[in-house]
Amino acid sequence: MSLLINQGKQDTTQDNKFNPITEKNVTAQITELKLAQSQVNTIEVTMRLLTGANKGRFVFDRVNYDPKSDFSWKYRALRKAAGVPYSESEPAQIDIEKLLLNKAVNVDLGVRKGKNSAGEEQEYQNITYKVVKQTAQAQAPATPAPQATTPVATAEPTVETAEPAPAVEAAVPNLTDDTEWD
Repeated sequence: MSLLINQGKQDTTQDNKFNPITEKNVTAQITELKLAQSQVNTIEVTMRLLTGANKGRFVFDRVNYDPKSDFSWKYRALRKAAGVPYSESEPAQIDIEKLLLNKAVNVDLGVRKGKNSAGEEQEYQNITYKVVKQTAQAQAPATPAPQATTPVATAEPTVETAEPAPAVEAAVPNLTDDTEWD
């Protein structure tokens, strides 16, 4: 069996050109995690943008998790943004996919300049992980329900009760690959 396609005339002028995305307050879903082949104690993170002008595009990041590295702060920032902050009491060996895969994170995207392996100046995608702040109402502790009261001057007693406040879901939801976002 063959698979025939009509590929048309391809525009090859954009091949191998990379343009970093510059956008703030974007929600992204972590779609893949794997160990980096070229760097020790580093994971490669693939994320699909769920909001913003570049919705649907993918961004990639390398995050060093070596506790002795000067860059391990980014690993802790990623975990915190995903709603599973690092704790010194957790075991040293963990399943990072179980913790982060399909989680949503808020990020700021920008451009970082650096040199590639050939020593040439190059632009790279810079990703800053952010914690979603809950609204003041969501952060406020629940107030106790008022006691039932009975007005004195009415023929029928009236009882006032307060409904319990709905539970506030985590600010960063766990998503599946087929989640639709507007």
